[in-house]
Amino acid sequence: MFGDLLSLAFLLLPHAFAQVATPDLSNVTTAFSSAQIVPDVLQSFNPGDVVNITFTDPVTMENEDVVPGILLTTEQTSVQPDIFLIPSGINLTGNTSFVVTIVDPDAPTPQNHSISQFLHFLGGDFTPDPTSGLLSNSSPNLMEFIGPAPPAGSDPHRYVLLVYSQPGGFDTNAPTLVNSSTPRNNFNISTFAQAVDLGDPVAGNYFLVGPTPNASTSTQAPSTTTQSTPTAPAPAPSSLTPMNSIDMPPLAVPTAAPSTTATSSGTLNEIQLLAPQMMTFMVAVLLALL
Repeated sequence: MFGDLLSLAFLLLPHAFAQVATPDLSNVTTAFSSAQIVPDVLQSFNPGDVVNITFTDPVTMENEDVVPGILLTTEQTSVQPDIFLIPSGINLTGNTSFVVTIVDPDAPTPQNHSISQFLHFLGGDFTPDPTSGLLSNSSPNLMEFIGPAPPAGSDPHRYVLLVYSQPGGFDTNAPTLVNSSTPRNNFNISTFAQAVDLGDPVAGNYFLVGPTPNASTSTQAPSTTTQSTPTAPAPAPSSLTPMNSIDMPPLAVPTAAPSTTATSSGTLNEIQLLAPQMMTFMVAVLLALL
């Protein structure tokens, strides 16, 4: 039994290692060119290392590993990710520090770059864990992470993460250009990199995020019918409308006078009852005159 389990473990071992194998740098470079990150963000991209990104969905707590060009949701990318630097030729136990940034070159939409690039994150003094390569920094971020939020109706945006080797003087020069009060829109990572002597990025990755399915509903303007149709006024009461059917107290109605027809009928009946008496009176008068 033990021998069978050991044999199964050896069969599965290559597959386990294949799942965490370092991506081919040529694939990352090709992905940047195919997605037009070169030249939209960088004039060229020749990385020497690979950077892996892992987001944790705050609702499901599931991890999402970024393969270049993967499409994620705003929920999945709402929390700052873990960033792992996989080196090739860099000694992770040395004193090398790194600068990490995330920019959106598609703000507000891929068809309209009027506020691009949008700066989602910028921090320095990152050093990798000697075993895992997990990057962590020892100083406050220049611009704290803010999750992607493409507007309703937009195509998915590209979010580009770049890693630079940190030069001397960065902690002094960079805060004069970017700090918590700096506008995030209309940022240019190439201009910033040149100003603080970052050089070319040593690693990069990117992912796509589209607007949430209910974003159009939450931001949609009220319908035209609701806006343009005024409330119709209540119709004026017609002459046939009873007074107590409109919004007024009922009026006291005086007792109606006897109708003409009723008066005539009463008088006729009285005449008919008195007719015999009148005839007797008239006969008596005539006899007296004779």
